[in-house]
Amino acid sequence: MDPASEELERRSRYLVSLVRRTKLADPSQPEPEPEVEVEPKLKSAEPSGGEGNGGKAEAEAKEKTKVKAKEERKVVVRVRAADMPLPLQRRAVRIAMEAVAAMPRLESKRLALALKKDFDTTYGPAWHCIVGTSFGSYVTHSLGGFLYFSVDKAYILLFRTAVDPLGYLR
Repeated sequence: MDPASEELERRSRYLVSLVRRTKLADPSQPEPEPEVEVEPKLKSAEPSGGEGNGGKAEAEAKEKTKVKAKEERKVVVRVRAADMPLPLQRRAVRIAMEAVAAMPRLESKRLALALKKDFDTTYGPAWHCIVGTSFGSYVTHSLGGFLYFSVDKAYILLFRTAVDPLGYLR
């Protein structure tokens, strides 16, 4: 096996071990409200004599349940690989979740720009962000500056590279 392949294998094992050790609980997700409360209120408002009206009330109950399900949609977040302090991970996940919730459908460029801008202004320059549903990468990052995670079906790679001063130019 050549040295490059050995290095790639070593880094892959390292990242896999980090993923296994990293536990990221998202405390910002609210507890879902029980849906049982919607239907009894509507059924108690139904007139007891007519069956024709009962179908209408049942349709309304189903519609309200659908609306409530959209409002309470749970976002699935998974950290795939991380070499980043937990507070920075939480910040990245929070920003990504807020951006995804604000968009009716995923806009990869907008999400990547939001993460990059926030991390550049907060933690200094040279942050890079790749967002997509299917991509591959192999990047070199600064120590403590790598996070690969998913929010629903969007996969996000956020990493920082070293910034060299431009002193060598005349």
